[in-house]
Amino acid sequence: MEPVDKVRARTDALADLGLSPCASSREIRDAWRQIAFHSHPDHKDGDSSGFSRAKAAYDFLRQEGLATKGGASSGPPQPRRPRLKKRIIELPQEDIATCKAMLNPDQVLPQMHSTTDVQPAPDKIVCDHVPDAVGCYGRHLTYFVTTPVNHGANRVALPTTVLTSARHSEAEILSFQSKDTGAGEVVIPDTIRESKFPGAKSVRIRFDADQDIRDQFWLAG
Repeated sequence: MEPVDKVRARTDALADLGLSPCASSREIRDAWRQIAFHSHPDHKDGDSSGFSRAKAAYDFLRQEGLATKGGASSGPPQPRRPRLKKRIIELPQEDIATCKAMLNPDQVLPQMHSTTDVQPAPDKIVCDHVPDAVGCYGRHLTYFVTTPVNHGANRVALPTTVLTSARHSEAEILSFQSKDTGAGEVVIPDTIRESKFPGAKSVRIRFDADQDIRDQFWLAG
């Protein structure tokens, strides 16, 4: 059910109980008790059709979390927040190829635009990384990189417009130093995230990320 349809359904359900759209949880419960008492089919003056309609309306509002207990001070009913869904986006091959080209200054970049120009010093060995997928949990991003972290200098090219509808994808090259080798996780600092990853609330990079790491992403709370 689309959000606009849910709003309309809530309004109709409240109307079936004789209530306004801003009725409180307690008012919903009180209205249902009154209708259940006076319109129940077993009652002398009961209204079978009116009772069935009111019961369906109350059951719907209760499922939506709008008839929870809270007393007169509970205020207008608040719908339950939708549960965030996790998804893993496999990056297009052209985006992966472009990220690899960004890390190689001898290659010409395709359509993806780089917002950073980072060149390694010629006397330093740098390990380059490119993700092949990104996990999305709301606006929290986790990039999955199959290569392990290298001891010393590392660079990773990340598509940054995952959460936007930009016509052209953009990417960013990030550099960091590591004291370890193998699997690991890097959390992008807020200052970089806010300026380089529009719309994201957090950005993480998982290295040496095999299928087990992806499964852990699905299972994590």
